[in-house]
Amino acid sequence: MVFGRKPKEDSRSAEVAQRATPIGAASLLDELGMHHLWYLERRLTEELARAARREGVFSLICWRLRGLPGETIPDELVAKAAAIISGSLRSYDVFARIDEERFVAILFDAEQQPATTVAFRIKGEMQVQMQTTGRWQAGVATFPHDGVGGDSLIQAAFRRLTEDAHAPVT
Repeated sequence: MVFGRKPKEDSRSAEVAQRATPIGAASLLDELGMHHLWYLERRLTEELARAARREGVFSLICWRLRGLPGETIPDELVAKAAAIISGSLRSYDVFARIDEERFVAILFDAEQQPATTVAFRIKGEMQVQMQTTGRWQAGVATFPHDGVGGDSLIQAAFRRLTEDAHAPVT
């Protein structure tokens, strides 16, 4: 597992269910319209191989709501964040929720600057449209500039989340 998060159910039964279920558009999305994390991981692996073969480029974007310690995002805010992200990405980009506070998206064929523009535009929309006590953060990593493996790209994007946390508020 690339993201290091165990599914809520036993991982072995989840793998069996993935193989037994035909992959259709409905089975790839959860109840909020986000892709399942297993599908995002699969697409990331496929995109890494494709981009390496063809000297391509793509970006990985992470968003996080930085709240008070121990605070979790209420379900209605998760639904609102999912709607904002899905409405702002291209139909073929893949996005999912990693854990209680982080979301991630793969932007296919997107270089660093355009991906950063998208990430911070969405971050701004979430900050304005969602009344929260916390502050939204964004981080972007681009293949091959920030890494050539899934783990290195994810870690680079997470580091950028931390850098965004220390940026002055404008």
